Amino acid sequence: MSFTTVDAVAAHYPGFQRGVANQNPADIEIQGWIDNQAARITALTTARGYDLTNLSTTNPSAYAVLSMMNEIGAAADLGDALYSMLGPGSPAAGWANPNTLRKSYENMLAELNQGAYDKLFVSLARTGDVYPEFGGIAGQETDPNDPETNLNVAFRKNDVY
Repeated sequence: MSFTTVDAVAAHYPGFQRGVANQNPADIEIQGWIDNQAARITALTTARGYDLTNLSTTNPSAYAVLSMMNEIGAAADLGDALYSMLGPGSPAAGWANPNTLRKSYENMLAELNQGAYDKLFVSLARTGDVYPEFGGIAGQETDPNDPETNLNVAFRKNDVY
C-alpha cells in the first residue's frame, strides 16, 4: 500500500520528461521506490500500533502526513537517479536537491518512530505530552516525623547531605 503517486513524486523535478519513449527512469521504477518507502513507513506505523485501515477516509490528516513522507522519500530516490545520470557539476535548475529531500524524509521517519505523531493517530496518546500523568512531586509518601508511623528512614525528601 503506497500513500502517494508517481505524478506527485515526479513533480519535484519539473524538467524530468515522463511519457516519452525510453523514459529513464521508467514509471515502474519510480513506483517501486514509492512502494519501498511506503513499506518503511508502514513498518514504523505498525510498530507504533497505528491502524492504517481506510486511513484516507477515517483520518485524512494522518493520511496526508504519511503521503507527504512517502512522496518525499520516493522523490529523494528519483533525485538520486536523475543526478547520477546528469553527472557532477551539471545544472539542474528548479530541481529539488535529493540530499535535502533525503534528510527531510529521514527526520520525519525518526519523528514518527519517536512518537511525535502519536496524537494524530490516537487521540488518547500521551507521547506528545510534557506533563506527568499524576502531577505532584516524587518523594517520600508519609510523614517521617509522625510518631505513629515509627519510620526509620535513611534518606528523606529535601534533606541536604
